[in-house]
Amino acid sequence: MTWTEQSKESLSKQWLNPLLVLDYKNEIIGVYRNSKQCERESEFGFSSLGIRQALNKIHKTHKGFRFKKISIELYKEYIGEE
Repeated sequence: MTWTEQSKESLSKQWLNPLLVLDYKNEIIGVYRNSKQCERESEFGFSSLGIRQALNKIHKTHKGFRFKKISIELYKEYIGEE
C-alpha cells in the first residue's frame, strides 16, 4: 500500500498532541495539532523528529524555536473550537 497525501492527513488528524511554537522572545509563532502538521504547514522547515526531540527535552530548541506541549482544551481555545 502506498501512502497518499490524503491518507497521511487523515491519519494525522487522529493523533492530537497539541503544541505551541515559541520564538526567542517567548512569543507564540504557531499552534499545531501535532508535530507532523507543524512539519507540513510551517514556513520554517521544521522536521517532525526535531520537534519531538525539543518537546521531550532531548534538545532545548529546533532551528532556534522552542516547542511546548499544551492541553487539548487550550488547543481548542487557540484555534476557536468549542
